[in-house]
Amino acid sequence: MFLVWKSEISKGHIEFKFNFTVYYRIIFIVIAVGITFGLTPTIAAVEDPISVSTSRDIYYENDIIIVFGKVTSILNELPVTIQLYHEDNLIAVDQVEIALDGTFATDFRAKGNFWKEDGTYIVRAFYTPEKIAEKTFQFFKKLSGGTSSLFPVDIPNSGSFELGYSIIGGEVSDIILNQDNYSILTKINADSNGNLVLKLPRENIESKTNDGMDEIFIILISKTGLDSEDFVEVQFEEIETGPDFRTVRIQFEEDDRWIKVIGTYVIPEFGTIVTMILLIAVTTTIVMYKSKFSIKYN
Repeated sequence: MFLVWKSEISKGHIEFKFNFTVYYRIIFIVIAVGITFGLTPTIAAVEDPISVSTSRDIYYENDIIIVFGKVTSILNELPVTIQLYHEDNLIAVDQVEIALDGTFATDFRAKGNFWKEDGTYIVRAFYTPEKIAEKTFQFFKKLSGGTSSLFPVDIPNSGSFELGYSIIGGEVSDIILNQDNYSILTKINADSNGNLVLKLPRENIESKTNDGMDEIFIILISKTGLDSEDFVEVQFEEIETGPDFRTVRIQFEEDDRWIKVIGTYVIPEFGTIVTMILLIAVTTTIVMYKSKFSIKYN
């Protein structure tokens, strides 16, 4: 009897410890989950009270500057004031209504007596004294400003052609035609943010669909080297399209080194010298064959 009583007490003690442990583990989990859910809204709510941006980082005379942004907490019917500055001079101002989701947008045309100088301009979005945001962009009065010239581009085994270009914010040191991947590689020395305009001759590089329609080029930029992983695809503008040329404008940043334009093919895919050598070889073969034929049957 004594041994049985001792076994029952020991079993009850074990059950008590087990229930005690499970109980407090459940409480710990509930508290941890509560803390997690309690902190999540606070983390998600960390957002700038007002933000502002522009559609591009570089503009030229007569361009349309699109300004947009968002206010996180809207006050009743209070508009946001958008101001454009250049060296502390107020260039333009507009008051913009805010949508129900807090977003706003407006535009300005870079034209007139106030748009006289190249340089850095500031967009300032003012909602309340505590809610102010700023964004900068570059403005150039003349599209063809900077360096403009023709660059001789070598065609492997087939002479060269001249490629027209203009650059702001740097200089072009080399342009290479690559027939293997249907591209033109431009090496630049960029001392500031700027842009490169390339007048691409359709005769030498082209981008088309299978049915012969114009296709967009692919533009890649590298700051470091020429390996594929060094390049990043960027947006660009095709500012002129004609029967003989396609002109693209590419924005670059300070210290960018390589700009690659990729099409669907380059022309000629075989250089004229290679073609001439091939033609001579074929002609020689025909002549030799005719000579042997004549000797055999005469």
